[in-house]
Amino acid sequence: MTEKSIKCGKCGSSSSEESYFCHTCGSFLQTDMIDDPELYQLPQFKMMRILENLQHVPHARILWDDTVDLFIAKIERLRALLDVPELKEMRGNSNILEDMARFVSMCSKPEFQIAFVGTIKTGKSTLINALLGSDYASVEVTPETAALTKFRHSPQDYVKVSFYSRSEWAKLWKSCTASADKFLEEYKALNADAIKDKWLGHEDVSLSLPNGEIKENLTRWSSSRYAEHYFVKEIEVGISTLPADFPRDIVFVDTPGLSDPVGYRSDITREYIKRANVVFVCVDAQKIHREEIETIASVFSFSAHNKNKVHVIATHWDALNSPDEDWKKQTAYFESQLVGPGFFDTLQDARTNIMYSSAYIHNLCRDFLLLPDQEKHQSVIFKQLMIFSIKLDLEPTDIDQNIPLFVKKANVRKIMERITFVLARNYKALLNQDIKSLYGRILHILRRIGEEKMSLQRKQVEASQGSVKNIRKELKVQQKNKEDLESAKGILIHALKAAENATQETMKKALMILDRKSEKKDGDEG
Repeated sequence: MTEKSIKCGKCGSSSSEESYFCHTCGSFLQTDMIDDPELYQLPQFKMMRILENLQHVPHARILWDDTVDLFIAKIERLRALLDVPELKEMRGNSNILEDMARFVSMCSKPEFQIAFVGTIKTGKSTLINALLGSDYASVEVTPETAALTKFRHSPQDYVKVSFYSRSEWAKLWKSCTASADKFLEEYKALNADAIKDKWLGHEDVSLSLPNGEIKENLTRWSSSRYAEHYFVKEIEVGISTLPADFPRDIVFVDTPGLSDPVGYRSDITREYIKRANVVFVCVDAQKIHREEIETIASVFSFSAHNKNKVHVIATHWDALNSPDEDWKKQTAYFESQLVGPGFFDTLQDARTNIMYSSAYIHNLCRDFLLLPDQEKHQSVIFKQLMIFSIKLDLEPTDIDQNIPLFVKKANVRKIMERITFVLARNYKALLNQDIKSLYGRILHILRRIGEEKMSLQRKQVEASQGSVKNIRKELKVQQKNKEDLESAKGILIHALKAAENATQETMKKALMILDRKSEKKDGDEG
């Protein structure tokens, strides 16, 4: 069915029949609805000015994909449109501007981001270190010390630190929950208030440094031993010595815990879940109960548009009493809980995206191989690997020959293979899918906002038209009443005049009769 249209009398463009203004030049189209042109001249002028300004919205050309370039150009114009003072109210309570900013960022920096999320102390950072091949991410992070940290490949090693603005810090401080006592105690103990003004709103700190100094430098910005860490919003780390098979377009993002007692930091994690291309939800393999399922459910709720981007990683696998047997039971429980509405759509999706890891054992094996031969068997690492051997029913003294088996059991390599050969290979297709999904979401929200606004305006126009009609009807009634009154007045004046004339004639006749009688009486007396 062809949609009816209305042609603009000024520029000749066709618009929807229900449109009030021409989408090309801004001219008012529904002139038959309003008799007085002055009523629509000001809105028409504003619309023309808005459309003229939209022709000059700056556009950052996207070179890697022509279709994405068209998408972002349209979003840039729509974002500029929502900044027009007369249209700001259209935003309502939606996060449309944040979605638009995220879309522009996603298109401008076509990197594939994997967010590692979970509650506190679930081994997120340990797993990231295992995948990166060295201990960069802090494994000492507590609920009181956490900043969003990105790790990426770079030809030059560097650390870049950004800080909270004053308004962000005010929101963070206000968001401290009842369980944030330790955060507040340590903040006071480090006298962090004394340096607060120095770092809030501080420009980014970017440092190029040798690879061996990255961990030490990160400590200053993320460790609870340093007061500066409280004011750090985000850390970005560029690493030149990543494993050879590490995909160059992948960015690992270590997020604050979902249960952080400082609510603002948990909110950062929730927002990042929406932005990430893939989410690794880390839960403790020893504690897979209702709370862990609720954590996973919350991640799915922020990823409803793309459930398959969620991967569940059960960490601390080595801490299970009997790792192989216990994991079979945990897997069955996962599958019973994580398939259906709000979770994975199919059992196969769940089996593909649920994995376990023992990053701790993987890192022990890595560090053991780096030790000089004469130190290996006297090391703490050797003793820890012996304990793990016993759990696997292996001879505890055969550590050297069992290292390959330990590494395989730790499952980190399998996770890295999935990143490299599945996620990274499909990275452009997955990225385009995310861009298309977010673009559709933005247009859907704008369409809904527009329809709501148009419905409200239509009601206002109808109400105003009804008011005008009522006023005109009342004026006609009043005019008719006036005419009736004028007519009645004329009739009354005529009647009064007639009555006056009649009275005068009667009086005249009466006087004449009296005069005759008076004359007759005078004659009789004479």
